[in-house]
Amino acid sequence: MICWKLERSQSLGVRNLLMRFGDFEVDPASGELRKLGVKIKLQEQPFQALVALIERPGEVQTREELQKLLWSDGTAVDFERGLNKAINRVREALGDDADNPRFIETLPQRGYRFLAEVEMVPAETPEAVALPSIRPLMQRRSLLALAGGLAAVPLIGVGYYLTRGSSRRIRSIAVLPLENLSGNPEQEYFADGLTDELIGEIARIGSLRVISRTSIVGYKKGSARKSLPEIARELDVDAILEGTVMQVGKKVRITAQLIRAYDDRHLWAEKYERDLSDILALQGDVARAIAGQIQITLTPEEKQGLGRIRQVHPAAYEAFLKGNFFLHRGMPGIARSIEFFGQAIGHDPAFAGAYAGLAEALCFAGIFGLRPSSETYPEAKVAALKALELDELNGGAHNALANVKDGYDWDLAGAEASYQRALQLSPSSLLTRLWYAEHLTRMGRFDAAVAESGRAIALDPVSPISYVVRSMIFFRARRFDEAIRAGQEALEFDQSFVNALWWQGLSYAGNRDFTKSIACLKRAIAMSDGPLYRALLGFVYGRAGERDKALAVLGELTQMAKERFVPPVDFAIVHAGLCDVEATVFWLEKAYQARATRILELRSMYFDCIRADARYADLMRRIGLPLEPLLRG
Repeated sequence: MICWKLERSQSLGVRNLLMRFGDFEVDPASGELRKLGVKIKLQEQPFQALVALIERPGEVQTREELQKLLWSDGTAVDFERGLNKAINRVREALGDDADNPRFIETLPQRGYRFLAEVEMVPAETPEAVALPSIRPLMQRRSLLALAGGLAAVPLIGVGYYLTRGSSRRIRSIAVLPLENLSGNPEQEYFADGLTDELIGEIARIGSLRVISRTSIVGYKKGSARKSLPEIARELDVDAILEGTVMQVGKKVRITAQLIRAYDDRHLWAEKYERDLSDILALQGDVARAIAGQIQITLTPEEKQGLGRIRQVHPAAYEAFLKGNFFLHRGMPGIARSIEFFGQAIGHDPAFAGAYAGLAEALCFAGIFGLRPSSETYPEAKVAALKALELDELNGGAHNALANVKDGYDWDLAGAEASYQRALQLSPSSLLTRLWYAEHLTRMGRFDAAVAESGRAIALDPVSPISYVVRSMIFFRARRFDEAIRAGQEALEFDQSFVNALWWQGLSYAGNRDFTKSIACLKRAIAMSDGPLYRALLGFVYGRAGERDKALAVLGELTQMAKERFVPPVDFAIVHAGLCDVEATVFWLEKAYQARATRILELRSMYFDCIRADARYADLMRRIGLPLEPLLRG
């Protein structure tokens, strides 16, 4: 394997070059593919195929050419299937989608073409040296001439490229938590909330990757905080925005400075003092200033979104920030977040952001079964539509509306359109990326869902949330080993992140490792003693043949339902684990009548025992789930 890499790279004259495109870097000498500095596992043949495609950007490479490269003469193998598998592995590693490719285009019956621009970068220079971009339609001989001639570049030429590299374009940014200068710990929610809002505002800039709040919360300023270059390396960003905030009465003072990551150079700094009622305009000012400093051309729609001048009632904004604070705490904070968003609307009935926040919080209440879906989702729809009436460019409102269409209206095509609109308005919105990835699994588009989860991880590289969603996607795709690994990655970031145990525990059951599955779910119940994890444990007991324990769980759920809401899907899941077809169908019908969102789990392994029943296919049809991809799974 290593011999091939060295010999091939020497023959191309690129042994000491790295190949860069988008957020990716290929090192032919070491055989490594890296994304934002993080190594991505890719087996030998897929790696060979990737290098071959990169060498000839914009050119069609026939299937026959790739087969000759990947397999020596006389090899006994199904070439068609083997090549398809290799290209699929490359796409998965790159987070690419065959239906909407950014990197690898399939030309039916002919071959493949690499679409992205490629840069050749010397591997041994102390800092990145940007060579001129290689356009997609560049011929192979031009690429080889560039690679072969690099060694002959005189010292003055290297100096030119180093100078050019020092002003390379900023494509990604992290907004560190604003430091609270008020001296009042109770004002931390204000500093954290304003940080979130700045992230959301800058995330409107489509050509800039903005790290999510969940990955930056660990970098609050303090004695143990790492240096800015270290933080930038961990988050794989080109620049960092840091600053301070202090609220004095109805005034807010903010300082902000933009720092280039690789040389710790300050690019821009500014101080702002405004009335709290002008905070929306202030956020737009900061985002526009950053765009100007890093020479990003804003689209007309981005300019419109960042140019809002509407004032907001100070009490409404404070309640709004508290709503976001509790929403980010997950399931335990959802009820409080709904309360505070309601207060914000009471103070300022024209505050679009408060309606959008309320809509997303209500969607979460439906997802987690905290209240009946028939209550939460209609309320969420009303709030989202009101937000859009006030501000059509509010990405969060489009995201919430998409989730309502997905989880309650069962309008999957409408949900797709709304998610796409939300991503168009805010491509760095982590929540939209995660909900859209989950939507793709409902459509049976698992490869696209995996690709979307990869984009989410690029926005959220050092927190557990994106890895948990990735685990869920692999579980639904019945790739249980990968689901277990993704769940473990989430737990390595946070051992108390209970949702990781949800998908990891079920995936152990998918592999029939019931001992580990039961241990995971018991641990989850110890962290979150509600109906959800009890139902999952009852399901696994049934699958493991421990009928009495499964029946005991049903008894616990029945008793619990006398005191609080228990989703009918939870009862259906336990009966499905026992393979009680009639009881399972009965509870699924109750879930259908209640429009319970988790009935959309029908295609997963929970309900394998009823697939042969005609009522299963009928239920799939009634809720709009495509049946054909399921049959392949």
